[in-house]
Amino acid sequence: MHHHHRRLATAHGGRLFSTRLFATKHRDHVVYEAPKFRLLNTRHFGTKYSGRVVRETSDRRSVAVRVEATGILPTDVRGYPLPRRDLICKVTKILHSSSDPFPDLSEYLQTLNLTITPSEASEILKCLNHPTSPSNSFDFAPPISLNSSTIPSPTIWDLQMNCYTYKCLLQAHLRSNNSNKAFEVYVELRRRGYKLDIFAYNMLLDALAKDNKPDEYTYTIMIRMTGKIGKADESLTLFQEMTEKGYAPNLIAYNTMIQALANNRMVDKTIFLFSKMVENNCRPNGFTFSVILNVLVAEGQLGRLDEVVEVSNKFMNKSIYAYLVRTLSKLGHASEAHRLFCNMWSFHDEGDQDAYMSMLESLCDAGKTTEALDLLSKIHEKRISTDTVMYNTVLSALGKLKKTSDLHDLYEKMKQDGPSPDIFSYNILISSFGRAGRVEEAVKIFEELENSSCKPDIISFNSLINCLGKNGDIDEAHMRFKEMREEGLSPDVVTYSTLIECFGKTDKVEMACRLFDEMLAEGCSPNIVTYNILLDCLERSGRTAEAVDLYAKLKQQGLTPDSITYAVLERLQSGSHRKVRVRRKNPITGWVVSPLR
Repeated sequence: MHHHHRRLATAHGGRLFSTRLFATKHRDHVVYEAPKFRLLNTRHFGTKYSGRVVRETSDRRSVAVRVEATGILPTDVRGYPLPRRDLICKVTKILHSSSDPFPDLSEYLQTLNLTITPSEASEILKCLNHPTSPSNSFDFAPPISLNSSTIPSPTIWDLQMNCYTYKCLLQAHLRSNNSNKAFEVYVELRRRGYKLDIFAYNMLLDALAKDNKPDEYTYTIMIRMTGKIGKADESLTLFQEMTEKGYAPNLIAYNTMIQALANNRMVDKTIFLFSKMVENNCRPNGFTFSVILNVLVAEGQLGRLDEVVEVSNKFMNKSIYAYLVRTLSKLGHASEAHRLFCNMWSFHDEGDQDAYMSMLESLCDAGKTTEALDLLSKIHEKRISTDTVMYNTVLSALGKLKKTSDLHDLYEKMKQDGPSPDIFSYNILISSFGRAGRVEEAVKIFEELENSSCKPDIISFNSLINCLGKNGDIDEAHMRFKEMREEGLSPDVVTYSTLIECFGKTDKVEMACRLFDEMLAEGCSPNIVTYNILLDCLERSGRTAEAVDLYAKLKQQGLTPDSITYAVLERLQSGSHRKVRVRRKNPITGWVVSPLR
């Protein structure tokens, strides 16, 4: 028989091996079929591979075949590899073949260059009943390998265990009545970030209860499970039973019990257990404090945080204080955060920069600029370097409150002592002075920006144009607009909208319309604010037809009208075209359609 490719059915493919086949002759090839072996009475396995005969006996009843196994595994419609049933069957059959099947399994795996997928490993584990099979076949240490104490020459499987594989391994140990090994699998599973389903949890708990005297780990699992389903009283009973039997709860046990109580809004019991935890010299961690803090906030008892801090005083350190300050600041409790921050300031020589930044932001958001300025001036005492982000945070808060005197003083301090102002500092200052109507100071800041190492950007020009135009100096605003283009900066929708509003409010309707057309020609798409500004301008000047056409263009562009749009349309329909409008006292904030607040 010549060496050529043939098709045959056999148990598996790979390197050179021998097998006895049944031959069926065809016109131009021979199909060899091996007897199909079975694992269960109801299932048969067989896979066809391409190969070539490389050696045969004289009676042609025994041949050696080199099988060319494909390297690409078949996949389902989602692209996941399908389990190779023939491989699962063969490995399981070897494992069931004798009391010491691992040499045969090792030889089989060394002969065939295979990589077993997690789904295949899971299927194999589901078929195992032998007491030693799971523990000897799989090891947790990556990469997963056969146990070297059982197999003379171990073979690396290069297998990535997934959650389902771990579950099958755990259940295989439970079927083997080895609850200790099953619990080791559970510990490894949790270490890798996986979770069991409720069915597997119940199996494990039942086995541990039957086979072993419950220890602190068993109790912790049961406390977690009863706490999750809302049975905090049962969790507490288990916790007390654990301590009565002489088991000392560790950090995980305390955290689990505290979380169960907190989830059921039992504030008094939560704080009492926390005090017992500290009394027993078990150091709380960030998770402990986060659980307690969340339940205090949820129940409106944040005032009791001082009690928690006092109880845990011997364990309070800089990182815990910093965590509490950051969390309280993010939750919007500025007063409580500041009080806790003062405690941290008193007890620790060195500060935490993140905590100080969080405290600064919290004070600024609450409008407590005096306290923010005081903190900024003393922060160096705790060996923390100030930066422009800290200064910009305070500058922004001062600008919103129009505290121009403090703005000017802080800016001068930055120039003298550092850190040097950056582009954000200058933009905040220009916008803030403009909002307060201090045009000359805003222009002065802009000129200092031009002479500094920073250069004005689009936001700098927009802030200055907004300041000039809305304080009545429309010509200067238009000139700055032209200067901006000469500097190579392209006006954006905010720039155009601001200038259009400025011209519209000073009854220069033609200039407003010309700017709008120029905006379209430059490829800058107007937004709903731009349309509202021009609609208001046209309506006030009595150009109803143009206003209606503009509204149609707005709809054509796919923009959604807002309340201001409908208010202008209502005036159009009522025929109200008053030339004089009543404005608010402040010339800037009174322009309700302004794109810049």
